[in-house]
Amino acid sequence: MAPRQLHQRQRNEVAVARLQHDWLTHLTRHPDLAKQWIPEGMDMGEEEFVQLLNANQQACALGLRNRLGLARGERLAFMAETFMKQEVGRRYWKAFGGYRQDESVGDGWARRFNRCMDDACVAHLETDPVGV
Repeated sequence: MAPRQLHQRQRNEVAVARLQHDWLTHLTRHPDLAKQWIPEGMDMGEEEFVQLLNANQQACALGLRNRLGLARGERLAFMAETFMKQEVGRRYWKAFGGYRQDESVGDGWARRFNRCMDDACVAHLETDPVGV
């Protein structure tokens, strides 16, 4: 990819990530609006969902770092492990990791990122089976 194209792709990634971040921030500040987005069939209250939205915000930020080349390989694995050390991170991944897998079809970056996050979640659960 030519440098100009790469730079434009990265700017687009940042712009989309900013929209996602702003939307998630809005929902976490307004739980009454967040409850409208609780997936059908998921039995959780709005407080739990807001916690998972916040974890989603962190996962999205980590995913952007990965796409921009700021977190790859061992650094990404470390950051994913740090995310999964948090109980809310594991709850988020158990609830929405499958959705993120479905969403990543045809996107090699997202599939590699999801694999890393999934590995970190599984590794943490194997070392602390009482966790989630």
